[in-house]
Amino acid sequence: MMNSIMCRKQGGFTLIELAIVLVIVGVLIGSFVGTLGSRIDTTRRAEAQADLEVIKSALLGFVFSSGGPYLPCPCTTDCAIDAINPGLENRGGGTCTAGAAAGYLGYLPWGTLGLKPADPWNTLYRYWVDPDFSDAGAGSEFDLTDTGSGQIRTRNPDGTATRLVASNVVAVVFTQGKNAYGGLSVDGIARPAIPAANIDELDNADTNSEFISRAGTEVGATTAGGEFDDIVFWISDYEIKARMVEAGMLPPP
Repeated sequence: MMNSIMCRKQGGFTLIELAIVLVIVGVLIGSFVGTLGSRIDTTRRAEAQADLEVIKSALLGFVFSSGGPYLPCPCTTDCAIDAINPGLENRGGGTCTAGAAAGYLGYLPWGTLGLKPADPWNTLYRYWVDPDFSDAGAGSEFDLTDTGSGQIRTRNPDGTATRLVASNVVAVVFTQGKNAYGGLSVDGIARPAIPAANIDELDNADTNSEFISRAGTEVGATTAGGEFDDIVFWISDYEIKARMVEAGMLPPP
């Protein structure tokens, strides 16, 4: 009889033991989910950077294949995949229909370039172009005297101000990252507006020709310039002119 009772006691778990096991399992699952989420974010940012490299090459290829040569205009309407003639550059005659009111900022003309429409978070890539270098009716703008009007800035190490890192920029392409603030989905649905505290992301979406490129921050960060997860690529007129000189399309300086 005593042996039977002892066997029953040894064969079960107390509520405290079960609770401890559940806590340990919960911690392990939470750690795994957090690590997995971080890896997914890292993978998607790497994928977006790879996309931007491809987009940059496609834009350069467009310059060399266009008659001007000139850069494509942004896509400003019918950019979503369920629209009529989606992803085409909006050009009226020789100039971009985005116009100065929109700051020549729109969405990447992925249909014109033959590229996929959106970033890894299913938000359309943004695209800005210098109007002088996208004008198909003004002859070649890529001569040795013309300069781009775009600027790329970043935050100082102490975050108190921005400093210039690139000028003479003729085209900018960027993803609005995981938060997608201010973006447009591939289905044509507007993403949430950019919060007022996200100063640098707001700068990228306004109508001037200045853009911010800096390291990303965590969600809810209170650093100078606000939360930031945009990834920005750009092309300077010098980069295009150097390739045109190599191709014999421009005389060497």
